[in-house]
Amino acid sequence: MTAPKRILVLYCYPVPLSKMRLAIKQHILACELGGTKATVRYHNVYENTGRLQNLNYDAVILHTTFLCLRWNPSFYRLKWELRWIKEMSCIKIAIPQDEYDHSEILDEWMYEWDVAVVFSCFNHLTHKILYPLMSERAKFFPALTGYVDEGTARQLQSELQPLEPRGKHIIYRATQLPYWFGSHGQLKHQIAGIVADEARRKGLTCDVSTRETDTIVGEAWLSFMASGKVVIGCESGSSVLDRRGEIQAQIRAMLEHDPTLTFEQVSLRLPAGWDSYSFFAISPRHLEAVITKTCQVLVEGSYSGILSPDLHYIPLKRDFSNLDDVLEKTKDTRLIQEIVGRAYVDICLNDKFSYRAFASQIEQAISA
Repeated sequence: MTAPKRILVLYCYPVPLSKMRLAIKQHILACELGGTKATVRYHNVYENTGRLQNLNYDAVILHTTFLCLRWNPSFYRLKWELRWIKEMSCIKIAIPQDEYDHSEILDEWMYEWDVAVVFSCFNHLTHKILYPLMSERAKFFPALTGYVDEGTARQLQSELQPLEPRGKHIIYRATQLPYWFGSHGQLKHQIAGIVADEARRKGLTCDVSTRETDTIVGEAWLSFMASGKVVIGCESGSSVLDRRGEIQAQIRAMLEHDPTLTFEQVSLRLPAGWDSYSFFAISPRHLEAVITKTCQVLVEGSYSGILSPDLHYIPLKRDFSNLDDVLEKTKDTRLIQEIVGRAYVDICLNDKFSYRAFASQIEQAISA
């Protein structure tokens, strides 16, 4: 069967493509970046939820930003306004992320709209947990949260500075996530303070921030990534399964009553085991570090089976007990050059991690 001629990509975002974070923009444009032969139309439902005039499509892709409507306070009204999508007779493909957040609402929504294909960031062992309805109906394909854009990687090659003359030793940006993302969510901002404080004590130059005002968007993000010798981080994801937003609601109520509560105090008031899940995956940032040839210091993890400790990154223990040793390793230019070189060859130059491969996978899913 030949590839479909027309694909509709539905996304939802409050700013135009040019002002998005680079990883989000590239993910929305996945088919285009992947060189698909199909005609692709993009529709931002944030701007207009009204029915499209021409619905003659072979496939409609429900992008992760679109599926994020499930935690919008007006979700059920918006779902009703968008019911014309349910009525479309073409194949419906869902590409969700943050699948642990309002998972049952997502599952019911996709079931109701007859979604046939789901690209999941997590392996088949989690599907019955996350998708009790869809796991029995849809075809599931593995997916990453982001891929390598080969065109961007090629363009960067002539612009990248070697590691030695880069002016910043350690770089990092992160958002301080709410408590309902669990201890793993807290780790994303804790690593910023703990690592940066110790690095500065050792005389290392840092550009590390969790302030919203320091967020970097668009093409400037890759310039920032290429400005440092080392970037710190951890796996994307959450240690909490919040099926219908009930955990978020409980935590919000606690903090409204007492905004001074720490994460540990909140955790003690929630049911045992609430923070015991491992919905972790590799992040687009890890791939951006690879293409900018920036050495990664990462909290130990599986990283979707793509990044290996000591081969592609310097491993940092979750309790930071080996931090001194890790910071010493980052001073070894030869070591970090070997790590970034190996990561570049194994990942950036490996076609299976490219948007071309992802676009091909989407087309194969439609044809199948």
